[in-house]
Amino acid sequence: MAATIDLMNITSQNSFFIYVIPWLLVFAIVYGILGHYKVPKSNSARTIIALVLAFFIMPIAGPVVAVLGQLGMGMLILFAGLLFIMILFEITGIRHLKGTVDQEGKVSISKKEKTTEKYYKSFGVAIAILVIMVFIGAGGLAYFGYSAPWIQINYPLVFFVGIIVLIIWWMVKEGESK
Repeated sequence: MAATIDLMNITSQNSFFIYVIPWLLVFAIVYGILGHYKVPKSNSARTIIALVLAFFIMPIAGPVVAVLGQLGMGMLILFAGLLFIMILFEITGIRHLKGTVDQEGKVSISKKEKTTEKYYKSFGVAIAILVIMVFIGAGGLAYFGYSAPWIQINYPLVFFVGIIVLIIWWMVKEGESK
């Protein structure tokens, strides 16, 4: 066990993982895309293409690992916040009711849908915007030549703190009106 820990310490001090992680990521993505579309037909040709393209990442591996670390942290915050919102929707029982009203004014509910199922396009757009905010907050725009102090803000964290503040305000306001 101690030998394994020593080996991990040596490899991490020698920046081994700074090069291996981006290389493996690019290899897996390229090989997966080529395999999904079955281009080229030969499995060995896909492997060679993925290997060659993965080696192109080596000169910029250090900065890529820094961005991947920031992206990982931002995505964890994003998914934790989305999970919080989904749990909040389930606890409060927010549903979209679909029904009809007859001549006598009686309402008959034919279908109850979750809000996220009814407005899935809006939620998809919101998640896409949040993912872009994570990318910007992680410093991803620096690779496109943009650099500004406002870019380094952790946007998902700011967004979800704002949501939590709004929920707390809403709960306090509900308590005052009773």
